[in-house]
Amino acid sequence: MSIVPFKPKGLGPGFRDVSSAVRAGQRGPALAGRLIVVGGGKGGTGKSFITANLAVLASLQGRRVIAVDGDLGLANLHLLFGLDPEENLLSLLQPGWSSAELRARLVQPGPGGVRLLPGASGVGRLASLNRGELRRLVHRLEPHLDDSELVLIDLSAGLAPSTQLFLRAAREVVIVANPEPSAMLDAYGVIKLLTESDHAGRIHLVMNRAHNLPAAQQCAQRMVATAREFLGRGVNVLGCVPEDAAVIDSVHRRRPLVLSHPHSPAASALRLIAHELVDGALPHGNTLSAFFSTAKALVAPRRRSSRSSCAL
Repeated sequence: MSIVPFKPKGLGPGFRDVSSAVRAGQRGPALAGRLIVVGGGKGGTGKSFITANLAVLASLQGRRVIAVDGDLGLANLHLLFGLDPEENLLSLLQPGWSSAELRARLVQPGPGGVRLLPGASGVGRLASLNRGELRRLVHRLEPHLDDSELVLIDLSAGLAPSTQLFLRAAREVVIVANPEPSAMLDAYGVIKLLTESDHAGRIHLVMNRAHNLPAAQQCAQRMVATAREFLGRGVNVLGCVPEDAAVIDSVHRRRPLVLSHPHSPAASALRLIAHELVDGALPHGNTLSAFFSTAKALVAPRRRSSRSSCAL
């Protein structure tokens, strides 16, 4: 539960520049299907930014990576990848598509070798799926991810039924927060939700947009201490990403920061975080398979219920 120190220079372990990383195709320990969800409760903390860049960094190490935009109503991960997909997760709920057609049209090749499974923006139906629709989504989503070494799911802000489902089913959760009271409170709320739902996986914390690095580290340590004292829950702090003007420029360019500004302070911090997360202590077993087993159980038909909404 230690904080990964921020180092402003260099591309991280073994990488002098991005091109050398791509050529090397370096790989950490082999993965047998790993799934990580990225959430945080509060909007604007940078969940999509963190997801996009961690996905690219893992892909540069030679892994088969797919990023899933789990913000079912206001998706924006495709913008950070510079993509304009014609299909999105809504297609999984529509009849008439074969699995082969969906696989060919839905999953998009992205920068750095990452594949993207895009969500939809401004689609109210996806933002408020009922229990039956969530069950259908989970069953139809699985075949599109089964050949991946690493799946990163970018979750929406708040605690919509779909967000709660993905959080509770995942064996690894990365919570993105800012060193601000409201963001920290919402991050704690997610940890509390997971604890009260008997989540047995690992919880990681990333502090993003830190104007003052020592202060952000102190906020992270207070979160660790508070979760341990009041929830009896361990939280692993992956690191802090500093406020960086290069981030805004990368968003405007619609290109991940670690590719557009590889020598920026924020990119250097992200590489250290990716190294800690992807090549650090690995979970036991196939967490991708475990995610779908748990998700299917959570949305399985109830024996006696007349409620149409998903109450996870």
